[in-house]
Amino acid sequence: MRRNERILVVLNPSSGVVSKDVATSVMFRKLRKHFNTVSLINSNSPLHGYEITRQALGQFDIIVAFGGDGTINSIASALVNTNKTLGLLPGGSGNGMARSLDIPISWRRALDTLIYGKDVYVDAGLINGKYFFNIAGIGLDGLVSKKFNREAKTRGLASYIYYALKGYLEMPSFRVQIELEDTIFQDEILMIAFANFQQYGGNAIIAPFASPYDKMLDICIINKFKLLKESLNLANLFTGNIHKFPFYKSYKFNRCVIKSLCGVIPFHFDGEYGGEDLDEYTIEVLPAKIKMRIPDPEKPEV
Repeated sequence: MRRNERILVVLNPSSGVVSKDVATSVMFRKLRKHFNTVSLINSNSPLHGYEITRQALGQFDIIVAFGGDGTINSIASALVNTNKTLGLLPGGSGNGMARSLDIPISWRRALDTLIYGKDVYVDAGLINGKYFFNIAGIGLDGLVSKKFNREAKTRGLASYIYYALKGYLEMPSFRVQIELEDTIFQDEILMIAFANFQQYGGNAIIAPFASPYDKMLDICIINKFKLLKESLNLANLFTGNIHKFPFYKSYKFNRCVIKSLCGVIPFHFDGEYGGEDLDEYTIEVLPAKIKMRIPDPEKPEV
């Protein structure tokens, strides 16, 4: 099978644990058997990845992000409102979007999704003007992203868990006002996640009922809890049963506004720290905003 397409792979050489040098030659040899044009380029930063993608729109039909959710965000943000296709090669530490889309976590096998897959339109989210495609959040996960991005000397799940535990021990709860389409209420939160897909990555499923096809986002609220007392309940995060956690609740929404009643709160979008802590957030869904290549069950990958 040969696709009449031009493909560009944008690699983040510092994401995850995959050796991109080894991967480059392997993927180039395989992809050039199936695509008219194949190019690969390294991205030095999210901004660089965004600029590469914008400049490539006239020359390529499918642009592939090889990295984690942060790399995907930079590429996908440049593809919003275009007819170009986003492809994924998992190369991060969590690979939440790839897992949710049933894209193989092995980048070698994920090459077959690029070759034999089908294109679908998925929703996106917007938090204070910043696109997110997997999950954004405020509170604890915003703090964790802030520390992870600024302080971590190594990437990977172990570093992220370290900063999550460290953040929990430091984190006060936040009093917020939550405005959804049909209700307004106040709550004392540890964190709030705004989910388009189900999981952060590594099978940490924060939003079991989220779907990138339903034209809605899930707001997932976790209240302050005692770590030792509720440690067994935390296991539900990895079994798809976080909704059974006694201090967890979620709602579907199109647009919501979060107002802090106690000062600024850190936030993240797709794991990237937002750059500043704010006291008000507006979050909304952008239905069917980006085209992605996913596995086609009618064309089994080889």
